[in-house]
Order: sequence, then structure tokens, then C-alpha cells
Amino acid sequence: MRKTTLLLPLVFLLFGCDAQTSATKTIDAATVEQCSQGEYAYSLPVDLEKYTHAMALFSQEGGDNPYETTKFKQTCQSLPHIEDKLAYIAEQSAQATLPYPEAGKVLYFKQVDDTAYVVLAAQEDGWAGVSAAMAAAEPVITRNIQLNSSIQHVTFGYAPGDEKQS
Repeated sequence: MRKTTLLLPLVFLLFGCDAQTSATKTIDAATVEQCSQGEYAYSLPVDLEKYTHAMALFSQEGGDNPYETTKFKQTCQSLPHIEDKLAYIAEQSAQATLPYPEAGKVLYFKQVDDTAYVVLAAQEDGWAGVSAAMAAAEPVITRNIQLNSSIQHVTFGYAPGDEKQS
């Protein structure tokens, strides 16, 4: 017991008080329980403008992924009576992060097992710089879908076997 007590300060020195096993940000699903029935957990970067700029640069130049160090603020938002809750959450997240709200409209949403397939208007009718904008939007959309479901993977495209709808 005494040896463990002596090593404890060394562990805190090396790992800090908030040691994580991975450099990848994990989402604590337990925080979703703080929202009341009829609400959903909504998480956006604290400094959205700085985040979108950093993600645009990262998508074009590479380097360290700024998402890994981004601080997020989670709130509970009212969920309207709608058929597809996750499509709604994806659309709200997209519209908050994309430069044009209409670009964040969800045109297609399908869940297959633990994977969600999402197609946004931005993907179908893009503009110069759409790939940089999507680089910022996709992680936020994924985060919010995962906070509110058991979805493990989010793919931005049509599900296998489905085609682009005219």
C-alpha cells in the first residue's frame, strides 16, 4: 500500500488529473440524461467561427486535427413532434455550422444497424469551398447524432443500394 501511495504523485505528474486513454475525443453519453423528455442534447463548439476556420485550414493543408482540441458547449433543446428525430438533429447541426442555412437541409437520412447515412443539400448543390465547409460540419453533425442515439458511424452519402434521388 505504501509503494502505491508513493507512486500516485508520479502518475498525476505524468498523466495529469484528467488522463485519457486515447487522443480521440469521446462523447460521454451519460450527459444526455440531463435533458428532459422532449429535448435533445445539442453540442456546438464554444467558438464556432474559430473552429470552422481551423477545420477549413486543416482540410486543405493537413496537420493536427483541430476537432481533437475543440471545446464544446452542450445545451438541451426542445424537440418538435417530428417523425425522424435524428434527421432533425443532423439538420440543426448542419445549419449551425455551414455558411448557408439552406445548405444544411437534410435531403436523405437512413439508419442501417449502427450506421446513419446522411446527405445534405450542400453535397448535392455545392459551391466553391463546400469541401472545407463540410469538413467543419461533418464532425459536429456526427457528434450530435451520437449524443442522442446508439449510432456508432455516420456516413455522408447514400446507403448501399440506394441511389441519388432526383
